[in-house]
Amino acid sequence: MEKSCNLPEYPCTRDVWDVLKSESRPIVVYGMGNGADKLFRRFEKYGIHVSDVFASDGFVRGHSYRGFKVKSFSEIKATYPDFVIVLSFASNRRDVVEMLADIDSNYEMYVPDMPVADEDEYFDREFYNANYEKILSVYGMLADGLSRHIYASVINYRLSGKLSYLLTSYSEKEEMYSLLLRKNVRVAIDAGAYNGDTASEAIKYFPSVEKIYALEPDPKNYKRLLRFAQGEGRVMPINAAAWCESAEGSFIGSGNRNSSVSSTASYQHTKSAVSLLRIDDVTDDEIDYIKYDVEGAELEAIVGSSGIIKKFHPAMLVSLYHRSRDIFFLPDYLCGKYAGYDMYLRRMYSVPAWEIDLLMIPRT
Repeated sequence: MEKSCNLPEYPCTRDVWDVLKSESRPIVVYGMGNGADKLFRRFEKYGIHVSDVFASDGFVRGHSYRGFKVKSFSEIKATYPDFVIVLSFASNRRDVVEMLADIDSNYEMYVPDMPVADEDEYFDREFYNANYEKILSVYGMLADGLSRHIYASVINYRLSGKLSYLLTSYSEKEEMYSLLLRKNVRVAIDAGAYNGDTASEAIKYFPSVEKIYALEPDPKNYKRLLRFAQGEGRVMPINAAAWCESAEGSFIGSGNRNSSVSSTASYQHTKSAVSLLRIDDVTDDEIDYIKYDVEGAELEAIVGSSGIIKKFHPAMLVSLYHRSRDIFFLPDYLCGKYAGYDMYLRRMYSVPAWEIDLLMIPRT
């Protein structure tokens, strides 16, 4: 039976922030770090009081965070007869997600959506209501029932903060690549290549691939990408960020997947110069597939590859989770600009609603 989840009611009158603001029980935050910092800033905006912070049993070493002595979950349960948990970290590990699902089944837990880029734009009820017509339009554009189920589940999750929507709306990687294989892929462009992991996937799943141009701006990641490419002759590493024009720019690096050329990146560490490169300027080869996972600069990267898209009609995979508006704005933009594509939505196993991919499959 095909999974089915409907879009939330419009207008939406209550979201996770409203629920937490009206909560009378103690609110305890699970986790620390960048995600918790963003969560606390959001709590400050809404006047939401936090009673405690805890980490998993076995990870508590007497340290403090934001003036709280970090407790274990066992200590939280011993301290409060009833409480509400708010999760502040992300994971795609099955053992961790299963552990969170077990906690969710026994306690009141919320997992607020925290955008990776552009922290000022949250997917709350005001945002949903203001963009409802666009959200509804994209829902109707999607090519299959699973895409619509994932789309509606993600939006329900973002408004409610409830983990249950994520546990029934993910796909397996093999199924996602089976859609991409409708296009015979010989030459690909990997924008946001990280350490070569997605190039390795492309080699695994595309039996005809001969060449992959892999763009990665972060210096640390690029070194790892070079090491991978040395043992794989089909990968052509390029130390640059995909952008709407070829120029020199600034890069906010972190040595992980949260590096960005965007001034609104959520994780800002070291800043350095970087080459900005239009994908149209990478090669004259006929391109069969482009992957865009560029930490919030997906629109700019797509604009910089308009020539290739118009000329070669490649299959495309576009990340839709870095900004709150990506899930409807980018599909709407691509559908309006490039005809002859079917649009699918797939999401890999993760908490929160990250790893959301738009698959643009050219019609034959």
